[in-house]
Amino acid sequence: MEKDFVITVNSKDQKIGLKEKINAHLKNGVLHRAFVVFVTDGSGKVLIQRRSKNKMLWPSYWECTLASHPRLGEDYVKAGRRRLMEELGFNCHLRMLDKFQYLAKYKNIGAEREVCAVLIGEYNGKIKPNPKEVAEWKWVRIDDLKEDIIKNPRKYAPWLAKSFDILFSNFEKIKVLKNKKIDSVLEKMSKIIMPVMKNLLNSYIGKRFQELVQYQISSGGKRLRPALAIISCKLLGGKTEDILYPAAGFEILHNYTLIIDDIIDNSFLRRGKPTVWAKFGESIAQCIGIYYSATIFQTTKYSKVSNKISEILAESAKIVSDGEILDILFERTGRENEQYILKNRYQNISEKDYLEMVVKKTATLFKNCCEAGGICAGAGEKEIKLLSNYGFNLGIVFQIRDDVLDIFGNEKKFGKKIGKDIQERKAGNIIIVFALKELSQSDRKKLNNTFRKKEISDQDIKEVIGLIKKTDALRRAKAFGYDFVQKAKENLKLLPQNQWNALLADLVDFVANREK
Repeated sequence: MEKDFVITVNSKDQKIGLKEKINAHLKNGVLHRAFVVFVTDGSGKVLIQRRSKNKMLWPSYWECTLASHPRLGEDYVKAGRRRLMEELGFNCHLRMLDKFQYLAKYKNIGAEREVCAVLIGEYNGKIKPNPKEVAEWKWVRIDDLKEDIIKNPRKYAPWLAKSFDILFSNFEKIKVLKNKKIDSVLEKMSKIIMPVMKNLLNSYIGKRFQELVQYQISSGGKRLRPALAIISCKLLGGKTEDILYPAAGFEILHNYTLIIDDIIDNSFLRRGKPTVWAKFGESIAQCIGIYYSATIFQTTKYSKVSNKISEILAESAKIVSDGEILDILFERTGRENEQYILKNRYQNISEKDYLEMVVKKTATLFKNCCEAGGICAGAGEKEIKLLSNYGFNLGIVFQIRDDVLDIFGNEKKFGKKIGKDIQERKAGNIIIVFALKELSQSDRKKLNNTFRKKEISDQDIKEVIGLIKKTDALRRAKAFGYDFVQKAKENLKLLPQNQWNALLADLVDFVANREK
C-alpha cells in the first residue's frame, strides 16, 4: 500500500522514487523525505510526545509534537495536518520554517537518513492521542526544553535536537520583532502621558522645586500601567482623550508607591539611577511623596466618569498599601525598633500568602488600569470584567518575573542590584518560597542564618543564590508564572478581536519574558 512507502530523494529534496518504509530505515538507511511538527500554545510552550514502545527506532524516546513522512502527492503542510489528526486527534494551521538533512543511527537496527521539513502551528484545545503511536504527551516551556535537551540528550530522539534550533531561532526572531513593536508602542504612550503628568505635578508648585517633583517620573520606566489603561479603552471603542488623565493618575500613583517603597527598603538605585531619597534626602523625598499623592486625585476632575475613577484610584492606593505592609511582614529580620512588625512578622510564607501579597501590591493596580480603560470607553459590565481579569493575571505575571530577575537577572539590563530581596531579607519572593520547600535541613538553616544577619554582604548573596540553584525553584517559578500567562490570554478571547486585543496578548509575553 502507498502509505507503507516513503519518497526517496536527493540532497536537494528532488524525488527519486519510492521505497518500502521499513527497508528505507534498515542499516544506514536510504535518503528520503520526512517532516517534524512543533505545535505551540501561543504562550511559550510546545507540545512534545513520547514515542510508543513498539516503534522500531528510538522507542519510548521523547520527540517533537510529531514526526512522520509525506505520502506521494502530499506537500509537507498537508501531510503534517493529516498526521496531527491521526496521532493526536486535532488539527491546526501549519507553516514551514525550514528544512535540514541528517543521518542518525539507532543501535544495530537501522537509521534515519532524511531531508526533513520543520513545520510549526498553534493550538491549545483538547488532545486525543492515538495510543498505538503516542505513549505520553505534555506541554513544556520552550526555554526549559532547550535546557533539558542539553542536560539530558539521551531522553530525546535525534531529530528533535536537530530541528529544535530551527524552532528556537524562529521564536527568538518573533520575540525580537514583538518586543520592538511593544517598545515602540510604550514609547509613544510615554510621549503622550509625560506632558500631562508634568503639567499636573507642576501645578501649585514654585519653579525652584519643580525639578525635585519631576525627578521620579523623568528617571525612566516603561509606562506600562497608563499604556494598559489607554489600550483597554481603545480596544472597546474609546478614544485616547477619554482615558488620558485617569491613565496619568495611575502612573503618578505607581510612582508615588515607588518613592515610598524605596524609602522603606532603603534602596539606593532604581532603573540604574539614584532613588529620590538617595538623591535629595529622606525628608525631601517624603515631601515629594505628598505632591504625588495630591496630584493623583487632581487627575479625576478631567474625566467624564470622575466619581468612578476617583473610587478606583482610592481603592488602588489602599490595597497597594496593604500589600506593602504584607511585604514588610514577610521580612525575616530587621526593623528591630518597630514593635508591630516584630510581633506580627510571618515565620513561614506559603504560596497562598505570597499570592495575597502580590495581588495587593502589584496585580490590583494592573487590574484597575484595565478596568478604568473599559469604564472610560463606556463598555458593558461583562467586557469590563474580562479586562479586569486580564489585568489581574498580567500583574501576577509581572511580579513573578520581577522575583525571578531579582535572583537570576542581569544587573545591567535589570537596572537594580541582583539579590536585592536577599539583602533586604525579603522571603516574599517566589524563588525563595519554592527554594525553602526543597532545601535540605542544613541548607535551609544556612539560608535562614544569612537572612538573620545584621549586614548581608555581596558574598552572602552569592552563597544564598548558590543554595537556591541546588533546587528546582527557577523552573517552578517560571511554570507558576506561565499559568497566569494562560489565564490572562483566556480573557482576551472573549473581547473584540482587533489590533488592540493583539497588542494586549503580545504585552503578556513581553512582561513574562522581560529582562528589566
